[in-house]
Amino acid sequence: MIDKILMNKNALAALKIELREYNTALPVFEMKEQQLKDVVQSIEHSINRLKKAIEQTNEEVKVWVAVIAEDTVNLSDLVKVDHVNTEKREIAGVTIEVFIDVAFENIEVDPVNTPLWVDPAINVVKDQKTNHIIWDIEKKNIELLLEELAEARRMKNALKEVFIPEAIENKRKIEIYLGDVERLAIGCAKLVKKKKQDKMAAL
Repeated sequence: MIDKILMNKNALAALKIELREYNTALPVFEMKEQQLKDVVQSIEHSINRLKKAIEQTNEEVKVWVAVIAEDTVNLSDLVKVDHVNTEKREIAGVTIEVFIDVAFENIEVDPVNTPLWVDPAINVVKDQKTNHIIWDIEKKNIELLLEELAEARRMKNALKEVFIPEAIENKRKIEIYLGDVERLAIGCAKLVKKKKQDKMAAL
């Protein structure tokens, strides 16, 4: 607003610097927004693939349910996660976890007293646990990325729709005001000069 800005050359110079900084920052936030959108989209596809894989495996193991229910083997005792390996990766200022692999406890199975279906069942359970671990990691990642994406979008919109237009308008008002002042000063100087000349001519 015109009543909130100083109408002088210093204010104009400061506005020009401010506007230059805004115009420099805008493409940075636009690029950050696009980069985050691309990564979020990629993770969403990954989560959807995991969901389908988990659902498909659940359907496939339904045929085993009756067998497992009648047996004394408890698969949860045979498949236990020892540790999960991840590494940190920074994307557009956001640190996320990237899944590397999962290590399961080395639990020995008695080959004599264990049903034949247990070995393939263990592999399926390991795959399911791995998919669920990746799912959890990706869900946390996407939450962080979406939060940063929203902030980048807010900053981009603020620059584009508020800060830059406001700075341009204030700059225009100051330039008009300073132009009017300069023209008034020139007019006054000419008037004073003419009066002096008239006075000299009258002597």
